[in-house]
Amino acid sequence: MRLSFYHGRISQAETEDLLASAGKDGSYLIRDSETVPGTYCLCLLNKTFVHTYRISETSGNWSAQ
Repeated sequence: MRLSFYHGRISQAETEDLLASAGKDGSYLIRDSETVPGTYCLCLLNKTFVHTYRISETSGNWSAQ
């Protein structure tokens, strides 16, 4: 199953370009973290700024930072 919001291994710069081209406040995507293996990043467009939150799993529990 392909999830339209999951983009795998793309860079922060590619993320910012994709979300800027969407041009819609609240647009988001999930990608693999570039620096922390096994961690995902939730990237959310707020006006012209992309907020990034790390999502990780520890002992079966998921959390976001």
